Amino acid sequence: MYRDKGYSYYSGVRWDIIDLIPEGPNRVLEVGCGTGNTLIKLKEIHKAQEIYGLEMNREVLQEHIKDIDKVIIGDVERIEPPFPEGFFDYIVFADVLEHLIEPEEVLNKYMKYLKTDGGIIASIPNIRHNAVLFDLVVRGRFEYRDAGILDRSHLRFFTKKEIIHMFERTGMHITEMRSNLSFPMNIMDKVLNALISKHKIPGYSFFTIQYIIHAKKTST
Repeated sequence: MYRDKGYSYYSGVRWDIIDLIPEGPNRVLEVGCGTGNTLIKLKEIHKAQEIYGLEMNREVLQEHIKDIDKVIIGDVERIEPPFPEGFFDYIVFADVLEHLIEPEEVLNKYMKYLKTDGGIIASIPNIRHNAVLFDLVVRGRFEYRDAGILDRSHLRFFTKKEIIHMFERTGMHITEMRSNLSFPMNIMDKVLNALISKHKIPGYSFFTIQYIIHAKKTST
């Protein structure tokens, strides 16, 4: 979810991410875990038995380090995680991949730490959002901001198609893809897509702020 930066930017519980993880004795790694509140909540509601966090900013995580089974401080693109292959049931990248120089390389690297039937849960902003398009096409603006789809720290931008292709190129298939929409845009989105699909034109969401993805390894 998009929030103003500050402590709350790192501390919110991501219920949209939690919703895609079933109950069970799961071993979960969250890359870019912030304060660790999402991981801790997973354990509290019995969706995880062991929780692991990777975070660049030690300061935001300091308060909850003791509540997480193992914490790694560092840059996901530079460090080699000290885990055996096939260690995790789920690896979470919540609003992380768009900040990376080579997100596909990171996905490829971390896939080996997933169990055969494990999954990656990710949230990725949608550059095809109506507000971005309006500013670009009508106003001729593409202005970075402190937070949101055009967060100034974003290095990569994705559409729904490109998200799907990225996961396919890394040897994964998306089993579920949800749209993060705010009211009343969620209703408008359903109406627009119903009209588009009626004319057999592929439906695209212009109101999706971000996509929430559950992906698994493609069977060979």
